[in-house]
Amino acid sequence: MGDIRYNKSIVKNINESLIRRMLQGAGTFTKTKVARETGLSFPTVSRILDEMAESGEILGGGVDPTTGGRHAQSYVLNPEYAYVQCIYFPNTRTMRSLLINALGERAFEEDIPITNLKETVEEGIDRCIENNLAKYPVKAISIGLPWGVSQGKILFGASPVGLENFPIEEHLKEKFGISARVENDMNSAASGCYVRMFGRDERVSLACLSVGSSGCGCGLYVRGHLVRGAHGFAGELRYIASSPENNMDKVFDDGTIKADPTDYVAQMISSICAVVDPAYVVFYERKDVPLDLSAVEEACRRFLPEEVVPHLTVAETFNQDLENGLIEYGMELLLQGYEIVNR
Repeated sequence: MGDIRYNKSIVKNINESLIRRMLQGAGTFTKTKVARETGLSFPTVSRILDEMAESGEILGGGVDPTTGGRHAQSYVLNPEYAYVQCIYFPNTRTMRSLLINALGERAFEEDIPITNLKETVEEGIDRCIENNLAKYPVKAISIGLPWGVSQGKILFGASPVGLENFPIEEHLKEKFGISARVENDMNSAASGCYVRMFGRDERVSLACLSVGSSGCGCGLYVRGHLVRGAHGFAGELRYIASSPENNMDKVFDDGTIKADPTDYVAQMISSICAVVDPAYVVFYERKDVPLDLSAVEEACRRFLPEEVVPHLTVAETFNQDLENGLIEYGMELLLQGYEIVNR
């Protein structure tokens, strides 16, 4: 790809994205304010805001009496201009649908019963999006799935329901012509947890763990960035060896979990620390696997140097963090405007 400085279309989209990011949470704004805070020239800002006003993305908010001299036209974001469709599965019997407006506010949500998980993923998600598109201008789709996902394709853990290798993200983009992002649910929860705990501070590293009788998973954030790995496999703790014969998936399989999972959990934490060295580890509470954090921390000290034992905490906010992570992804799709791909 050539130098983007000389590609007017790309530069325009980058400038639009910069302006959209600045406008989030800005309330009322003027062209002068936007130019000052983005560093873009006034003519560039004026042209883009005029186009946004013409399309309905922003609305005239009267005149600004604080500028002195001739009063400037003020604007506000139109919350109904664009919506994000978020979808995830809080359990095997329910699909949850959220609609988020351009200000990041919840506009509509519903729980949709599931009778066949494979059919729901392959067709039910489509029906949900179609129904909402008939009522709302949905311009981005964000989905969290309970299986391994790599570059928008379902990979690890979905073979029991016949969904492995289903390119769901590509399918959604082609069918609806809308930007889409599909992640596994642990990555999505880790994204929401990171923002909840640290905002957008890029100096912190975090691991979020869910350990239960149905398996174990992890979402990893290193210095403010989600870690997926080459195949979307990062955080698949179920494949960590628990013995020369078995992996953690066997340990935490239905009905065979040990009475005291302390050493197994400490082993997983030690493996994570040896690779990405998180300062914080968050456990999402599971009733089927009660954890004594003090015992887990003490067990970690048998495997790790004292100075690298992470701060351990338990959270009851899995669904909240998952939803917020999906909202973050969807809003990012709305704001980016243009995706630059180096080929």
